[in-house]
Amino acid sequence: MNIMALDTSSRCGSIALYSNDRITFISYLDIQLTHSERLLPQIDFGLQQSSLIPVDLDLICLSNGPGSFTGTRIGLATAKGICMGNEIPLQPYNTLAVLAHNVFLPALPVLVMMDARMNEVYAALYAQDYKELIPPGNYNPEDILSLVKETCLIIGDGYRRFTTEISRSGIKYIPVPENLNVPLAATMIGMFLQSDEKPDYDFNFISQLEPYYFRKSQAELVKERRS
Repeated sequence: MNIMALDTSSRCGSIALYSNDRITFISYLDIQLTHSERLLPQIDFGLQQSSLIPVDLDLICLSNGPGSFTGTRIGLATAKGICMGNEIPLQPYNTLAVLAHNVFLPALPVLVMMDARMNEVYAALYAQDYKELIPPGNYNPEDILSLVKETCLIIGDGYRRFTTEISRSGIKYIPVPENLNVPLAATMIGMFLQSDEKPDYDFNFISQLEPYYFRKSQAELVKERRS
């Protein structure tokens, strides 16, 4: 099975390709230029390195938010274009779940905290089997932390952003290694291979799919205030 996974939900985008029962390409994009400038060239390069062309792909996995409004939309538009142009199934994942799965078989519940700007976080708490204990949402840091009643792992860039609030909350926690604090495209390939999901190509599903946003963008809020 040939799989391509894409994440553009944060500043640190990533691409991964899987073919012949192994990962054949990983690209980590610490974005200085925009995702729109770097994503397609890296996809082309990855396909060449894996001896594939788009029509060879059996599936595209996508981290579909929450995260950067612009970055997530670029990733979704790119995935839609490739899928619809070549009739390839699309498997979207919540970015918070992808971050939780960066930790394989966690010994503790995993609290995911992504910096959502405006002094808020995108967050969720997952059990050791990755079932939701606190559902994904847009929270004030103090609010999500007040719901955590047991020792947990903390993952995501929200950990560094809100270290003071986490310490003040009094929860018992262990931060994960820094290299796990970003959504990784290769993690989605693992999520799919460990699941029973068998998505078929569905034009209507793909065309109607929207990013997983938990709030309106700053531009939308400004527009509403002006109107």
